[in-house]
Amino acid sequence: MSYATPVTKPSIRFARSARQLAYIGLVLLCALYAPVLETILAAILAFLITAMETRAPLRAIGLSAPARRGRTILTGVLVGIALLLFSKLLLTPLIEAATGAERDLTRLDFVRGDLVAYLSFLPLLWLSAALCEEVVYRGFLITRLLEAFGSTTWLSKAAAVTISSVAFALVHAYQGPAGLVLTGVMGVLLSVLFVVSRFNLWCNVIVHGVYDTLSLGLIWLSWDHTLARWGRLLIS
Repeated sequence: MSYATPVTKPSIRFARSARQLAYIGLVLLCALYAPVLETILAAILAFLITAMETRAPLRAIGLSAPARRGRTILTGVLVGIALLLFSKLLLTPLIEAATGAERDLTRLDFVRGDLVAYLSFLPLLWLSAALCEEVVYRGFLITRLLEAFGSTTWLSKAAAVTISSVAFALVHAYQGPAGLVLTGVMGVLLSVLFVVSRFNLWCNVIVHGVYDTLSLGLIWLSWDHTLARWGRLLIS
């Protein structure tokens, strides 16, 4: 991959790092306004920057075809389901109890009881959240940070994971304090998955898409309140 290319001269290393940080700031500035259309534009910008910086942008940003496609799909689906149950039944109620506030997902209430609205929103959800958020906050941000650090040590990876997770949380600040913390934790888990997957993004995309599809489905069926009650019972 292109990131963390050894550079011997300190001045060249500094210039390379400064350039990567400027790229990161530009993409985040585009993404932080709102988590829908701006995220799509930010992902396009991230890909164009990666294309300027590398000869193999798809591979560099994590979008090259996985070695085992069937295994990647199956893993993504199973991890997405497991992550949803973990989030709804344990993580969310714990965070809400700690912050004293409920996660605010009222902007998604337009799908509640409306199958047409739910199905109509799914393509945008998969494009904006599953694909574009993963491209911006994992595929682009983590790899560009490692390039800026000039290192792929575990310490550098941990720092990149932390920074990308904080940025991912901030773009979901509209969900209130509980949502901010929750998306930060989810960002860490997704970032670790990206690193463990050897910087291939497709498992992340499937996990994210399955998680959001099921989570939105719970709102459509009004089962989200039921799982919230079960979660509060579990932690109590």
